Amino acid sequence: MDKSTRGFLFISCCFIIGFLILLNFLVFPGEYWSVYTAVLLLSPAYFFLFNGSKHLKSYTLLTSILILVVLGLTNYLETPDYAWVLYAIPAVLAWPIIIFGGKYSAKFGYSFLMSTLLVLCYIGLNIYFEPRFPFSIFTTFAIYWWPLSVLLARFPRAFSVVGTLWLTLFFIMTNLVTTEDTWWIYPVFAVLFWPLSMFFARHIFTYSILSTLLISLFLITVNLITTPQTVWAIYPIFAVLWWPLSVYFFVYRRKNMKQKFS
Repeated sequence: MDKSTRGFLFISCCFIIGFLILLNFLVFPGEYWSVYTAVLLLSPAYFFLFNGSKHLKSYTLLTSILILVVLGLTNYLETPDYAWVLYAIPAVLAWPIIIFGGKYSAKFGYSFLMSTLLVLCYIGLNIYFEPRFPFSIFTTFAIYWWPLSVLLARFPRAFSVVGTLWLTLFFIMTNLVTTEDTWWIYPVFAVLFWPLSMFFARHIFTYSILSTLLISLFLITVNLITTPQTVWAIYPIFAVLWWPLSVYFFVYRRKNMKQKFS
């Protein structure tokens, strides 16, 4: 981006900031909504003025501070009785943590250490402010995808297995702490197709057989959990059985016949 373009965009940001502040005080004198947008617009203004792409660390730090300032002002002006801005601090700081980490952010040791620190922050907030509900389960689940991705990015099959186990554990824990009904089997059933596809997608007949078994097991389980007095799972299972049957006769067998006579 050349200097003329950056200069134009910087002046544009300043012009918009001035316009919003003037509009706020002339039309809505009792409100302060322009403060939030004006502070946030300082981020692109800085980026265009100092060519933020070449000073990514300082730009990231400044923008993170501006976001926290806006959230802090919103908290103070709108809901001063509850300091909800504290929940946003670890999430906002995750950005400069990654940028300042540089190449170390793509290494397991650094990513695991920083993720653990973020997780501990949310666990502390959970225990101190909201001990009645363990919301830190959700933040822990989301944050630890970072080291998991770094560790297993080069091993997609292993990543699918570990990711499925992590998702399954998350759904089970969420089910236990939210409701008495058993619902975790539904998302876990869908997630199981991830490693199944990674390992057997190229083997269509085998994939169809294993998928049919998985679907059948899922339907039987749902039948037993929801309405054990009524046997209905056999009807969709009968329909699903046509999948491997069709693959065998129209794909697998034809392929073998062509190879035999070629």
